[in-house]
Amino acid sequence: MKVGGDGSPHAGSSASDTVPDSESRLALPDVYDATLIDEARRLVQQQKEKWARETEGWTWFDWVSFYIPALGWLRTYQWRAWLIWDLGAGLSVAAMVIPQGMSYANLAGLPQVYGLYGAFVPCLVYSVLGTSRQLAVGPVAVTSTLLGNGLSDFIGSNENPNDPADPELQEQYNHAAVQIAFIAGCFYTAVGLLRLGWVLNFLSSAVVSGFMTGASVTIALSQVKYILGLKLPRSDTLQEGLQLIFDNISGFQWREFSMGMAFIFLLLAFQHLSRTYKKLFFLKALGPLTVCVISIALMNIFGWYEPDSKGKSYIKPVGTIPKGLPDFTGSWWLPLYNVGRQMTLSVIICLVDICESISIAKAMARVNNYRLNYTQELRGLGIANIFGAMFNCYTTTGSFSRSAVNNSVGAKTPLANFVTGITIMITLLAITPVFKNMSQNVQGAIIIVGVLQLFDWPEFLYLWKINKLDWVVWNVTCLVVLFAGVEIGIGVGVGLSLLLVIYKSAFPRISQLGRLPGTTVYRSVAMYPEAEPQPGVLLLRIDAPLYFANVEGVRDYVTKAIEERQAAGDKSGDPVRVVVLDLAPVTDIDATGIHFLDDLVDQLRHEGGVTLVLGNPSQRVLLSLKRAHLDRKIGRPNIHVHMADAVVRARAVADSKLKQETVEGV
Repeated sequence: MKVGGDGSPHAGSSASDTVPDSESRLALPDVYDATLIDEARRLVQQQKEKWARETEGWTWFDWVSFYIPALGWLRTYQWRAWLIWDLGAGLSVAAMVIPQGMSYANLAGLPQVYGLYGAFVPCLVYSVLGTSRQLAVGPVAVTSTLLGNGLSDFIGSNENPNDPADPELQEQYNHAAVQIAFIAGCFYTAVGLLRLGWVLNFLSSAVVSGFMTGASVTIALSQVKYILGLKLPRSDTLQEGLQLIFDNISGFQWREFSMGMAFIFLLLAFQHLSRTYKKLFFLKALGPLTVCVISIALMNIFGWYEPDSKGKSYIKPVGTIPKGLPDFTGSWWLPLYNVGRQMTLSVIICLVDICESISIAKAMARVNNYRLNYTQELRGLGIANIFGAMFNCYTTTGSFSRSAVNNSVGAKTPLANFVTGITIMITLLAITPVFKNMSQNVQGAIIIVGVLQLFDWPEFLYLWKINKLDWVVWNVTCLVVLFAGVEIGIGVGVGLSLLLVIYKSAFPRISQLGRLPGTTVYRSVAMYPEAEPQPGVLLLRIDAPLYFANVEGVRDYVTKAIEERQAAGDKSGDPVRVVVLDLAPVTDIDATGIHFLDDLVDQLRHEGGVTLVLGNPSQRVLLSLKRAHLDRKIGRPNIHVHMADAVVRARAVADSKLKQETVEGV
């Protein structure tokens, strides 16, 4: 289509005005300037059409199954082929989560039975509403640490939640933990329903890995007191934890140390055997339960839980764990003890939990070749936490280690989670008194070995090779978690990531282009030294959207590039006569960007009669140009859909100017 030359609104003629209009191929008059209402209607209509296509032919059962996925997979369940695998996986995860759950509850500052509650109710609910077939739900170390450190800051805590020195304080602490589980569950569900998963993009892999690594060290250090037999208060940082250990090292108990280290080596041996010999994969799941059984047997056989002549136990036992199912705690939800602190802590826990559980679920779905419904997954996890908060549970999410066991044993459907939940229910009803004399050091050993997998040293080396800025983010996040605490660490990590995003956005890459010999392809002269600059034409490509944050950086670079090229051209006799901007990477432009282009047109004309030509602008950019009438100021013949056409136009304008200069010189 031939686009007529409206010309520039400026008075006077220029060389570009005398050049015949070239084929722009941009239907600028046809660019539809839709109103906001029209755009909103169009988006709504697109979503309706998409939803209609996806749900075409659905029956009422399909609709119910969409919101309750268990109905869908139960309808097609292959009982003979899958049941044995789901039973085996569910029992294996239960054997692992019983000791882990009690240990993590202690880490959270809660009675150990809360860890069993957290592996009971949420597992049952998630098995009905979740879409991941291998994700194992329950208490995890990082969430427990976040909760324990956060609540102890504004409520306080008891050294032994099972036998608290201040029962009233422990009751408040338990209530606050359940409240946070409820709030986090609501956030979970809202993120799923409103499709706000993009918020997680601010938690980069470097931030998550650095956070997990720092948290793993902090968590492991917090458990050293059980291995050494020391009586220490809770500490949030590396330096505080080390100082407490060294200040109280005189209380070292060799019996507890010997027993605890033996358990650590035994757990590590089980993990090594399960990795080395595929037939022994079940040892990883049985390791925690095995050391618990050994601990209970030794404590009862030798009576180490009984007090000595000084009234102290030879080895500290766990103490009484209540028997029976959890009570209804929905009445605990309101009022909150500290609205600001609890809401902030809930948001942090929710973000970390979502990032952890979704990353595990995605990995499991990829390995087992099925599609994950992320919206339903978040909704299922959120409702599982809300139901858990009704029955004495603190926040739960997907576990790395238990999901790996679930997958390795061969879980086929979420029925494995249901089996785990039922097993925990039986444990609560009949077996909890058995754990009364279990040693505390076995829980320390389980947590220390369990968090070793969170220490992501390979990612540290990987980021050093791939991206130094991400490596810096990893280190800063990890170090801040270690020396300032987990809450501050995750905040600093996210803040640093956003700062880097802003920095990269404010100073986008701008490349000078040249034509590859024998082609009409234009590439960066820095990457392709053989690329040929065009006589009298400066080709630039802006590799980012143009908006208020980066306009000044783009302006400075473009101005400097023109000045340098003009200086070189004055010496060689080939000054810049036309500037071509490749706008292909510019997906959007705001009002500040439009002002920049407007000013650039004036600047180029007034400082030497240089013409601006645009190549390959998107429809969004074209629409903004048309609204600002900048398409007429630039000249519609100077706006082209292909860079090759834009360069042809620029060469024609440059040649015309050269001829005009020659005539005027004569």
